[in-house]
Amino acid sequence: MTAIDLRAEILQLLQKEESTGLLERIRSLLKRQQDTDQLNEEELAELREIERRQESGEDAYVSMEEAMRMARGALKG
Repeated sequence: MTAIDLRAEILQLLQKEESTGLLERIRSLLKRQQDTDQLNEEELAELREIERRQESGEDAYVSMEEAMRMARGALKG
């Protein structure tokens, strides 16, 4: 199901809904999601620092599979 299909179905359900409490909870949930989609300055600075460290080679990142392989190897000793 695409986002367009989901949106259309949700809109149809919302048009039929009469419970103010439920509609207020949905509105609150959607507003809260909008607020969390935005990064604040501190979070942006932290993200930029992580990217800088990765690009400079100070930090190395591996895939989950590689990390699991390394952990298993360390446990085997």
